[in-house]
Amino acid sequence: MDTSLVRSRFETAVAEHAPEFERFFLARFFDLRITYGHETCRVEIPVADYMANPQGSLHGGVISLAMDISMGHLCNRFLSVAVTLEMKTQYLRAVTGPCWCEGRFLKKGRQVVYLESRLYDESERLCAVATSTWHRVADSSLPDST
Repeated sequence: MDTSLVRSRFETAVAEHAPEFERFFLARFFDLRITYGHETCRVEIPVADYMANPQGSLHGGVISLAMDISMGHLCNRFLSVAVTLEMKTQYLRAVTGPCWCEGRFLKKGRQVVYLESRLYDESERLCAVATSTWHRVADSSLPDST
């Protein structure tokens, strides 16, 4: 394991993190690159050896994290803050190098949002698919409607 890279990413994450989208600790620690398109959110993962499972491929938890981020950041950018109610991830092939995922809306309801994220390797092969259900969080500046 490249301990100098791990140490560097950790120190950078500690120095740069903030409790906000795109800057929270895990996004910084994994050096995720987050960009937006037309109602899409792309998360690029620069895979490093410390992210591997015992078989040497990218750990499923890292994949799930990136896919969850692609969907959560998408909601935040184009709708409102939302929280994951459930998420299903299907792993289709091992990933050993740089990869990226893209979150997109399947259905935008007033309170419940359905999303999908697809993860591709550097050869553009589909490696994982996640679907999820999110709950839009009410704006705390508005009066409670209950």
